[in-house]
Amino acid sequence: MLKIQFKDRRKPAMWLVDSSIKLGREQSCDIVVDDPEVEAVQCELTIEQEEITLCNLSDKKSVFVNELPITNNHTLVANDVIKIGSSELVIIDPLQELSQPRAQIPANKTVIRPAVSPWMLKANSAPLSGQFFQVTHRSSIGRDESAEITIPLSFISRNHANLTIKQDKLYIEDARSSNGTFVNNERIKTCELHNNDEIKLDEFSFIVIGPDEPTREKPQTAVRQQPTREKKSKRKSTTASRPKPQLASEKVFLHDIDKSSSGKVYEIVSKNNHLSKMLGHHISTSETSVSARHVHLNETDLGWEVINNGAADGLIINNKMQIRAILQHEDEITVGGTKLKFQSVGETPNNYFVPKRKKSSSFKWVVAFVLFVAAGTWAYLGGLITF
Repeated sequence: MLKIQFKDRRKPAMWLVDSSIKLGREQSCDIVVDDPEVEAVQCELTIEQEEITLCNLSDKKSVFVNELPITNNHTLVANDVIKIGSSELVIIDPLQELSQPRAQIPANKTVIRPAVSPWMLKANSAPLSGQFFQVTHRSSIGRDESAEITIPLSFISRNHANLTIKQDKLYIEDARSSNGTFVNNERIKTCELHNNDEIKLDEFSFIVIGPDEPTREKPQTAVRQQPTREKKSKRKSTTASRPKPQLASEKVFLHDIDKSSSGKVYEIVSKNNHLSKMLGHHISTSETSVSARHVHLNETDLGWEVINNGAADGLIINNKMQIRAILQHEDEITVGGTKLKFQSVGETPNNYFVPKRKKSSSFKWVVAFVLFVAAGTWAYLGGLITF
């Protein structure tokens, strides 16, 4: 996954994860270029399956890539330099940055090198799946670019958790994150980590890689576990300290319109919504729909935005696959095998559900009565004819 950054580093780098990124002088652009020579919306980057395409939206030859003018579309790769007006932006590959050779040090100069930490984290979730991160004396994990381990996902807090090494032992502390920090599926505020422990930040997970502990015995493991009463009291205090969710400025609804469903209606009252948590984690019984937990519905300045943060089976809006979209009234959303209709007009839910029509039992009685009358009439007429 690549980043884009101003060459003079006037602003932090941005991960190229959105399906569309606009560059221009307007404040509504994703990347604002404050330059009088730049048009309101100068160009657009489209990202599809890790392929980045630059489209010049201006009639003039005012966008350059590696000093060559771009008139229509151009595919970008790492280290490409985009020039808009007098501003330059560069496409960055973080893996290349890590592999760059270090500066040569004179042989006669004494260099004091910090001790190499024995602790590492291995990411198990997209978009960092399979990457290793060395843990220093103090490392932070979060969405912000200043974090030592940056996770560019919306459900990760800007500063989510902190890692600290004390006397060769590794500790993790939750930094008052919105969605919590979990170690081996138990929510924590702070605790010691061990080799092969699993860290989960909402849906994103790491495996801890550290020195083996051959002398670690089962009784020592049991010490980490607190009595049941203490756990309950901790959970209560943790829940009480969590910030209340922000309320939305308007009430909207999601309607389950699958013909096989009961037509359930979900009222959306919070600004930020984890879609599958709202639906009760049973959107569908199919195994592939489990990744629907990565879909979020948030109220923004532009309206209600639905975002796919890695759902394997995708997010479909009005029969079109999307990564993110601003929803309109009566848009249809398909996620995790379930079809939903979005309602943003009206204080009460509309009735979109059309249940399967069942044959009425009274219809059967009417048919039986008609047949009975016809048989009686036929028998009566037959008797008259014989007479």
